[in-house]
Formats: sequence, C-alpha cells, structure tokens
Amino acid sequence: MNIILTGCDSNTEWQLPWFVKNFRAKCAGTGCKLAIADFGMTTDAYTMAQIDADYVIDFEGEGGWFNKVRLFNHTHTVFGNDANVCWLDTDCQIRRCPDQIFSYVEDNKLAMVIDHPWTENGSPWTPQGNCGPWYNTGVVAYKGRPSILFPWMKECQTNNHRGDQEALYTLLNEDVGKRFVNIAEVPHRYNTLRLDLLQNRGPDDPCITHWTGQKGKEEIRRQMQ
Repeated sequence: MNIILTGCDSNTEWQLPWFVKNFRAKCAGTGCKLAIADFGMTTDAYTMAQIDADYVIDFEGEGGWFNKVRLFNHTHTVFGNDANVCWLDTDCQIRRCPDQIFSYVEDNKLAMVIDHPWTENGSPWTPQGNCGPWYNTGVVAYKGRPSILFPWMKECQTNNHRGDQEALYTLLNEDVGKRFVNIAEVPHRYNTLRLDLLQNRGPDDPCITHWTGQKGKEEIRRQMQ
C-alpha cells in the first residue's frame, strides 16, 4: 500500500483544497491512497477531509510543526509496518504522482531530498555543522517506524529548535555515520524548493514543487485563484 500523507491545522488548512486538487489530478489511477491528519482543523476543513481522503487521522494535540514528527511515530499503527508512507507538507505542489519515491525507501531509513539552499548558505537559526548536508523535511518517505523517528521526536520536545528540520539536522550532525545509517537520499525532483527555482538550481521536470515561505504562500494563492 502506498500512502500520500499530509496534515494541517486551522492556520494551514486553506491550502488543503489546492493540495487535494493536485493529488486528484496527478495520482488518479495509480493506487496511491490519500491520508490527511487533523492537527486542529476547523469543522468545515475536517468535513472536507472526510470527503476527499481515504483516511483521516485525528491527531490534534500539542500543536504546530511538532505534530508532524509525532505523527510519523504513529503511522505504523494506522497503516501497518509494510505500508509505504510519503509525507508532503501542504505547501507542496504535486506535479506528477510521486509514487516512484518509494523505490528509494530503504529499511529503517528516511528517504529525503537535500535542502540545497540551507546546505550552501546555512540556516538563519541553527549553527552549520560539518557532518554533511541539510535535508528538507517537507517531503519524507519511509516504511514502518525507522529508529530515528523516536529520537527526532524527543529532540523536537526539547524546544531548542525553530522547527523539525533543525531538530533532525542537530541529530544527524552528531557524527557522519548517522546520515549513512538513517537517511536514504532521494533525487532533487521529489522536493524542488521555491528558492531552487528562483536560483536556477532545480531540475527541469520537478515531481514536487515546494512553495516555501511567504512568497510561496502568495504563489499558492495565485494558483488557487
């Protein structure tokens, strides 16, 4: 079973109709199932999710970005250990069905794309380490419950980080071996960032375009119009 998973709360649910429309247009007939996690949506958005998704996961709790990593630790209880799961942030535009990303999933690893802007320029909020690249957490594919998920969740709980991407980077930067053990790198086309496009660094045929930041939100609103 191949699952495309996303989630939102009342602050980001406005992107959900756009996300679902792209999923339907590009993934119809592929066998991929859509799962939407409720991180605190309004009643209207929750009702829409029940209509549009194959699965709705009730997961309102601690709020904000932290819910995503908590959810990753939980999906094996919903879909089973043999299901392929690919998380997409709701600001990710599906241009082609991303089901081929599952061919890069390895046992006990997270399949992720390098965050090229942060690898080249650093994060404004986290000191740059020397153990390898950043990985963008807007697209994460895996099977079962890779062992890095629980430490990642615990690192998020320290409240020492601006977001889940910084928390994961901190864990992976403890030593070089952690990247080899826990991460399977995925081609750039599966998570092409807005800055990649702006800086002419992205592939010509992105499968997923990730419209990050305020300018990304403006692009999503433009497309929704």
